[in-house]
Amino acid sequence: MQARYTALFKLNQLSQECNDLDSFYPQVHTTIASLMTAKNFFIVLYDQTFETLEFVYYLDEKDEKPSGIIDYQDYDGSFTNLVIESKQPLLLTPELEKQLFDNYKIKQFGVRGTDWLGVPLLQNGLVIGTITIQSYDEKIRYNESDLNLLTFAAQHIVGAMVRLQDQQRLKNAVNARTKELMAQIREREKSELLQESLYRISELTTDIELDIDTFYSKVHNIIGQLINAKNFFIAKYEKDSDTLSFSYYVDEKTSNLAKDFKPRKLSNRYSELVLRRRETVLLTYQEMMSLHLEGETKKPQDDIHSWLGVPLIYSGQLLGVMVLQSYYYKTTYNQQDAELLNFVSNHVSAAIKRRELADFERRSHELLEQQVKLRTLALEDEITHRKQAEKLLKHTAAHDSLTGLPNRMVFLDLLNHAIACAKRKDDFSFAVLFLDLDRFKVVNDSLGHHAGDVLLKIIARELLAIVRKVDTVARLGGDEFVILIEDLKSNNEAFEVAQRITAFLQQPFTIDNQLVYTGTSIGISFSNIRYTDADTMLRDADTAMYHAKDNGRGRYEVFDDSMHQKVQNALSLEADIREAITWQEFIPYFQPIIKLDNQKLKGFEALARWQSTKRGFVYPNDFIPLAEETDLIKEIDIQIIEKSCQQLKCWHDELGCDDLYVSCNLFSKQFFSTSLPQDIEKVLKRTGLAPHHLRVELTERALLENAEIVLTNMQALKNMGVKILLDDFGTGYSSLGYLHRFPIDVLKIDRSFISNVDEHNNNRAIIRTIVDLANNLQMSTVGEGIESLADAELLQQMDCVYGQGYYFAKPMSSQDTKDYIIQKLYYSSSE
Repeated sequence: MQARYTALFKLNQLSQECNDLDSFYPQVHTTIASLMTAKNFFIVLYDQTFETLEFVYYLDEKDEKPSGIIDYQDYDGSFTNLVIESKQPLLLTPELEKQLFDNYKIKQFGVRGTDWLGVPLLQNGLVIGTITIQSYDEKIRYNESDLNLLTFAAQHIVGAMVRLQDQQRLKNAVNARTKELMAQIREREKSELLQESLYRISELTTDIELDIDTFYSKVHNIIGQLINAKNFFIAKYEKDSDTLSFSYYVDEKTSNLAKDFKPRKLSNRYSELVLRRRETVLLTYQEMMSLHLEGETKKPQDDIHSWLGVPLIYSGQLLGVMVLQSYYYKTTYNQQDAELLNFVSNHVSAAIKRRELADFERRSHELLEQQVKLRTLALEDEITHRKQAEKLLKHTAAHDSLTGLPNRMVFLDLLNHAIACAKRKDDFSFAVLFLDLDRFKVVNDSLGHHAGDVLLKIIARELLAIVRKVDTVARLGGDEFVILIEDLKSNNEAFEVAQRITAFLQQPFTIDNQLVYTGTSIGISFSNIRYTDADTMLRDADTAMYHAKDNGRGRYEVFDDSMHQKVQNALSLEADIREAITWQEFIPYFQPIIKLDNQKLKGFEALARWQSTKRGFVYPNDFIPLAEETDLIKEIDIQIIEKSCQQLKCWHDELGCDDLYVSCNLFSKQFFSTSLPQDIEKVLKRTGLAPHHLRVELTERALLENAEIVLTNMQALKNMGVKILLDDFGTGYSSLGYLHRFPIDVLKIDRSFISNVDEHNNNRAIIRTIVDLANNLQMSTVGEGIESLADAELLQQMDCVYGQGYYFAKPMSSQDTKDYIIQKLYYSSSE
């Protein structure tokens, strides 16, 4: 197979790199011989017009090469004749050959062989020749695969042959025409007039002051001395409007020039043909009719005899077209006329562009003068307001636009200054407090961004009141504030500020007539000789703040080295997670989902596990929180989905359990990506799993943000056939609104309600409510965390349809899951 690809690649190279047919044919033979035995090989060209054959390449062990141009009728009844007439590839075995001889379909030409293989060379549906391989040896036989390969190779050969033939014909034509043109130039007495005319056109081009209409008229006059130019026009191409505007026109057959030469949209006329080709077009009436019959142009006027058009191009830009046309048979334009007009077109293009530039420069100069006058009038006002603007600009650049507090840039400058002072003065001490508001996102989501902005302004104002005037309060962005407390007498001063802030933010705020509760977590870093820059100290305060959040919020923590080590551990874990994604280390474990009324296996939930080459087996709680925080969970999810789909497809094929599905978790932000449906579709195509065998699970959090994108993605997945499960239902907002709005198929009842459900009446009521709600909305339910027979029976009694949990099975590896499926199938079949 690799040899075939290499050979076909070589044929493609030959079609681009060969410059003559003499070297092309042997290389084609060599390439095809690398794929099959081809000791006897020849290429025949067929000229349909003259009904001739020519063996342009010929190697044969027993027959001599037919020489010269051969009358096609002389080969009537030959194998080659059969391929040409049928336009089909032919594999001729001795058996088929005998049958054709017996039916008088063919005649004998040359020495008879074993197998004969021939394919037509087709161009635009017409046979232009054949390629043939034949064998005289009983051991060398050909088959349909060889025929197909030779047919495919022929498709690659035809283009190169035609190109090289055209190139050779063009080269011959150019050489012949060049000789003829030179002879004509020497013989013509008008050579001096030609030189003088071209010189006069060059002079006209350099005369910027010359009116453009006068320029066109003089150019027409000069051209008319060299060529019959009774019918002549110049049209400019307007790219923006896709139109042709006729700048100059003379026509002896037109009674209403203004009407016939009014601007027009581009169509399929002959001027547009010049524009499309961007080259000179010389046509007779017959050639114009041929273009019309081929559908490329409109039908020409009946009285047109000869037509010549050249494009007007300047520095690669298409400006328009210049055309001559003749209505009399005695005036026929030739290649010499075309070359002359093409030369003139260069000067006309330069003149048009030069005048356009001059006109643009003139308008620009006028506009500039007008702007200078206006600018001069406004200069006094500008000078007056400049200082105010500069002052405002400096303030804006240094302060937060919402709260008016100094921004990050200013704070870092002040902090760097404090660090420098501490290095110079041993008794100078300071602290950085890093604040992050607790539950601020809830305020934004529930009351809107306006309420969030009002809250930030209130807090900024109160923070300024709490600290000393010498201290600095800044807003870094979002709900993050920092405070620089300088010239500390003791660390307790910083602690007192942190306590006052914490106590203040524990109180409710009234915004838009609603009570709003927030709080803060504060990280503190004190000055230390190890700090050499503000970014490092700010980072440590930020780290301490996150520890305060982790330890319960509404408190402050002081940075120490153990926190830094925790951050380093997190960074190391993040790096390992990234490597694990690249190395495909994340694998699915499968937990069965059982139909509660008959204990039938219906599917699995795929759970991410990490078999790390560095850390060994890593449990979800040890890596998923960090993966979610860094958004790496998105790539892990897709990896788990693909492996789960691939594994389920294998079980379908191997075990015949093609009614089982797999349910995979998706991080909420996955649903904020517009490419999610395409990503899932690609996974299904790669694995071959039908969409209705895949479920995706999302949490309520995904439905609260970017609702329109989430809804669009869910509808796209539903249209694809993928079902959607809402995980951990009952633990979040549990809004009926989104259950009606979003196309959810299944509610998964959170394990917290199912744990010891037989002992807690409240949990029973909640489960009953969720099941009734799902039934009313035509959704199924899955109970999670079933750990006992009592749990399972109680859920079944409350009409919960499906269940999963340790009572049925723990999450299992792929192999253990396969054994589980076999066991379930065995017991099911034996019942």
